[in-house]
Amino acid sequence: MIDIFKLGFVEFDAKDMRAMSTYYSDTMGFTLTEYGPGGSAYFSSSTDHHNIVLTPSNESGIRSFGLQYKSDLGIEEVAEYLNLNFGITTELKTDVKPGIYQYLQFTDPEGYEVHLYPEMTMTNPGFKTKGILPNKLGHLSLRVKDAKKQVEFYKQLGFHNTDWIESFFGFMTCNYDHHVLNFFTSEHKGMHHIAFEMRNYSHLVEKLDFLRLNNKNLIWGPSRHGAGHNIACYHEDAEGNLIELFTDADIYIKELGIFEPRPWHKDFPQKPKVWSTDECLSLWGVDFEKALV
Repeated sequence: MIDIFKLGFVEFDAKDMRAMSTYYSDTMGFTLTEYGPGGSAYFSSSTDHHNIVLTPSNESGIRSFGLQYKSDLGIEEVAEYLNLNFGITTELKTDVKPGIYQYLQFTDPEGYEVHLYPEMTMTNPGFKTKGILPNKLGHLSLRVKDAKKQVEFYKQLGFHNTDWIESFFGFMTCNYDHHVLNFFTSEHKGMHHIAFEMRNYSHLVEKLDFLRLNNKNLIWGPSRHGAGHNIACYHEDAEGNLIELFTDADIYIKELGIFEPRPWHKDFPQKPKVWSTDECLSLWGVDFEKALV
């Protein structure tokens, strides 16, 4: 009835619009496509109208995120379907923000604002020549009170649970990426990190040097994670939001319930499973001063 297939954008509250805009434009290498109501700034990685939105605020942190879907149903029928089948109450928004003509807005069980939209305006800034220049927005990680309940909620929307770190960190996908969303049981609400996919390891290493030359230090990595097997490293944007750059993430074949085989897998076939914290964070056995969890 509804097929969510993509994490389209993440919107941040920003105290310092200039610093945050400079980071996403000059450091990340995204293109400013438009200013919206209230002074919001919209940034595109390549062809979507936007993948990052910055909204002026007295606070910092995640404000909302958008999931793109396809369906044979009209958007009002999708709203009715979600309400009748899952008790999800949505509000139809039309022509209120640039790039997306209409979307369904709702709040998930943990209080995060979600926008479901069928179409986004395509633009053509392409990839710039300077900056990190990731392939795409890869995934979003959120702190929640109960990861298990949050995972069950998003299963209703068609997401698949791919892996766990013990019982407190659940990974979910709506396509073939190992994870598009993940949920981290925590005493605090807020984003854990946002992740951008790099082309390959050479691209990743090149941009780590770029970060150093632009006075950005890594706080963790690079190393290979267990769940997802991505080579990952982390730094912070201009307001302390945790940014992951990654490559080599697992590809999930949902029809078979396995991940595409890779030489660095321990299990063949590699299937979704529960990982221990110690084995999951760094398969290379690298200890870092600042832990991620």
